[in-house]
Amino acid sequence: MSEPQGLGGPTRGAIWSVLSALSFSTAAVVGKDLLNNLGIFSLLFWRFAIGSVVLGGGVTLWHRRGGPDLLAIPKRRALAVGVLYGVMVTTGFFAIRELDVSVYIVLVYVYPVLVMVASSLLGHRVSPMMWVALAIVMAGIALTVPELFGGGVGHISTLGLVLTVTQSFMMAAYMIIGSRALPHGTDGVVTATWMVFGAFLASVPMVLIGGLAAPRSASVIGEILLFALIPTVCSNVCFFFALRHLVPAVVAMLMTLEVAFAILWSVTFLGETMRPVKILGAAVVVAGVLVAQGVALRNARAERSGAGGVDDTDAALKSPLAV
Repeated sequence: MSEPQGLGGPTRGAIWSVLSALSFSTAAVVGKDLLNNLGIFSLLFWRFAIGSVVLGGGVTLWHRRGGPDLLAIPKRRALAVGVLYGVMVTTGFFAIRELDVSVYIVLVYVYPVLVMVASSLLGHRVSPMMWVALAIVMAGIALTVPELFGGGVGHISTLGLVLTVTQSFMMAAYMIIGSRALPHGTDGVVTATWMVFGAFLASVPMVLIGGLAAPRSASVIGEILLFALIPTVCSNVCFFFALRHLVPAVVAMLMTLEVAFAILWSVTFLGETMRPVKILGAAVVVAGVLVAQGVALRNARAERSGAGGVDDTDAALKSPLAV
């Protein structure tokens, strides 16, 4: 997978962010049956095991033809971030098991706010318009789950709330640390390989404790392969390419497009009926993302022309992983 040529840094970052959100959004469709067939621990084990083999094998073959060296990075640091990723994903699966999806979506998408706050604390000044864009995105996400505000959910599990909020903080930490943990210029495929392998290592003790379920039909094997390739391999590669061009605050906001994509897949493949307010919510999310990207492009142009100060997009072009 190579990066689109002839495009500026923020535009490339936006393209990779959208592709990552698109890939991640397929997890709801692909993983729905797999959870019933395999359970959480086994599903994650097979997902990350296959992803590790595909990414590791691909990078090794690429290196023989002049590509990047998988081992020429701080391996322990990369594995530590990968383990964090694996624990974060596992936490999310347990949270969904405890909560209605509507409650989970609203709570887990607090993480873009956390990322922007963390970015501010780390010295990346966030422009007022970027906060406006974030408010638009959050409003859109709320509209996609009207059941939550109309009393359409039952008893809310305290454990589910704790798990979801914990996952939100872990997602924010993962994005911030993932953008800073590895040396400048580390290839996105190399980074994704270490993240997925770290997640695989995190899944091993889980299956040792809970047992490993094997797929029992060709259709389940096909779903596992799809789950490992699209919302695991492709999504992570695109995610780390995005972080080479944009700071985590901007990537986090663009990644909220996953909500709009998930709604589209639920209608197209699962036959679900969407209320008009959910469609409106998805449109508002897209509008907020477009505002954020407009601010990013404007600030990048201002930085290159020497006009205007530095805000979070300008910092994106100077981040440790920027090209």
